[in-house]
Amino acid sequence: MRLIDRNAQTNRWRRLPALEKAALAIGMMTAALCSPGWMAQGVVLVSCAALLLWGARISCRDILRSASVPAGFIALSSLAQVVTLQLNSAWPVLGLSEAALLPAGFIALRSLACVAALLFLALTTPLTDILRLLRRAGIGPEASDIALMMFRFIWLTLDCVESSSRSQANRLGYDGYRRSLRSLGLLLAALLPRVLNRAQRVEAGLAARGYDGELRFIDLEEKLSLVRLAGTAALITTIAMIGRVGY
Repeated sequence: MRLIDRNAQTNRWRRLPALEKAALAIGMMTAALCSPGWMAQGVVLVSCAALLLWGARISCRDILRSASVPAGFIALSSLAQVVTLQLNSAWPVLGLSEAALLPAGFIALRSLACVAALLFLALTTPLTDILRLLRRAGIGPEASDIALMMFRFIWLTLDCVESSSRSQANRLGYDGYRRSLRSLGLLLAALLPRVLNRAQRVEAGLAARGYDGELRFIDLEEKLSLVRLAGTAALITTIAMIGRVGY
């Protein structure tokens, strides 16, 4: 999560309107879902990777690390689709179904294309910009504020876990299995009070800054560009046409 948030705050396209990036990501995903051909899925995957690498200037290592968890889940799911349990012999035998190889591969490629579109939006657009866009779309400020506070609460929890575990490691708290188990138990027991204490500090800080029930952020976005929107529409249209002819 920190890797994604860091890239979202520091990438080259940080100041581009969230509407443009959301339109591109949703359009790419729609094209991947609606296209029946293999070529369109590959074009969506390559296009999202190229936009992240050469457009937003995000390193290949960060992209691969961000995509490692969903890619691993897709790989395991595809493996489960092609493995069958054969009961013809006396003992159950696991085997590969040749008829399921192509459908499983196509589903895996389509899933990777959709994940790449979502990663494009996540790695280039901060959460505050996405929430601001949702407010403009009609989502109430209460829902967006709750989402942002939950996101902040996750950061507080991770910060408390890291600081506590680092302190225990410096005191040789993880030297041996029994001592590691005891240190882990102490960490989990002290985690909730520390997180609640930090959350109270955040609440006090908001109150001291005149919080009136709605969180506000500095708008750093540029104005909408018709040229960029036209380029987005042209790219999605091209992918859709490729999907019709590329089987």
